[in-house]
Amino acid sequence: MYIFDLIFTELLGINYEFIDTIQDSHLNYSTNSGGKMHIIPHGLLSQTDIRNDFKINFENIDNQWFMFRTSNEGLLPFDVFSSAFYLVARYEEYLPYEPDDHNRFTADFSCLIEHDLLLEPLVNQWALRIREILKKVDESLTFHSRKFEYLSTIDVDQAWKFKHKGGLRNILGTFRDIKEGKWENFRDRWPVLFNLKKDPFYEAFHWHKTLETKFSLSPHYFILLGDYGKYDKNTPYDNSNFVRLIKSLDTDASVGIHPSYQSNDEEYRVEQEISRLTTMLDRPIYTSRQHFLMHSMPKTYRHLLQCGIQEDYTMGYSTHLGFRAGIAAPFYWFDLENNVQSDLRLIPFCAMDITPLHYRGESPTEATKTIGELMDKVYAVNGLFISLWHNESFSETERWYGWRSVYEHMLAKAQVLKNSVH
Repeated sequence: MYIFDLIFTELLGINYEFIDTIQDSHLNYSTNSGGKMHIIPHGLLSQTDIRNDFKINFENIDNQWFMFRTSNEGLLPFDVFSSAFYLVARYEEYLPYEPDDHNRFTADFSCLIEHDLLLEPLVNQWALRIREILKKVDESLTFHSRKFEYLSTIDVDQAWKFKHKGGLRNILGTFRDIKEGKWENFRDRWPVLFNLKKDPFYEAFHWHKTLETKFSLSPHYFILLGDYGKYDKNTPYDNSNFVRLIKSLDTDASVGIHPSYQSNDEEYRVEQEISRLTTMLDRPIYTSRQHFLMHSMPKTYRHLLQCGIQEDYTMGYSTHLGFRAGIAAPFYWFDLENNVQSDLRLIPFCAMDITPLHYRGESPTEATKTIGELMDKVYAVNGLFISLWHNESFSETERWYGWRSVYEHMLAKAQVLKNSVH
């Protein structure tokens, strides 16, 4: 039911019902022969436990990749329903793997990386293949498929680069600038603190506001409100300037919580940080994205549900572009251990600012091309393209010189694609 709802109801926009007579069916999903379209089950969807003996092999048929072959003949000799479930339920993240330094599942352990398919929205592609075959067997079927959409999401790890962090942090920061040879920071820090120059991280919000008007953009911001720590370095949550900024962002866009790095070891911090944002905005908080993209199956998602979160935007990799769950569309988290669909909606991103810059070593020009090609893939399947940027990335300082243009080109292309018909 879970995967049929995703494929038919959400991706293809058509209702379905189960019937007992194969000869009257549009789709026969059973081991018995017959019906207009026959897909033989792989067996995954009838299991109730988590197995570690799957062999994932992808095959390319008609320039399209498939897994779980179950036949040597027929219109679709692969179990695309089990395949889609394996990817979106994140089955492989429940299996043994070697975590990285931040205790995260890495792309290196994904079957999609192994077969060089992380850049393909496979689940969307499989859904469209099903639609194509069903239209051939019954032209009267009407589908109301999704249209291409774009959403900009922005993490606010540090609202200001220098200001509103306290004298001690800036004094220590000055010594660190000298020690690490960060001469740009050394040059700019105290002029910014004495209001002789604008703080580049904060000024980025004003620049972005002009883009919101130009492109009719409605971004979603995720705010880090954790206590100061090694990986949590935002402005103190009770700073009046910070509170004003957050309220202004929530007025013009939408705001969710960015659970701190420390909250992964001390779960009480998630409720604490949500409470801080709730108090600031005087409304419930329903959306989140994990700082450092830290989450583990199934602990993190279960806890977010307990905290009242309804949508989470963590699904993706910082090290790789593409589709961690093989899909360019929202979907509900399936709690594989309890074998049940949850009420938590997962909104996967496919392009993060740090990925082309650091992990792919691309110039702004190269990154613009790479992201544009990925956006074309999402457009081809009527998918949702979500970018993850930081206000820091718009600062035009240090490593981020030239990256405003990457972001603006992405917005311009998204606008063109949204207005295109195919």
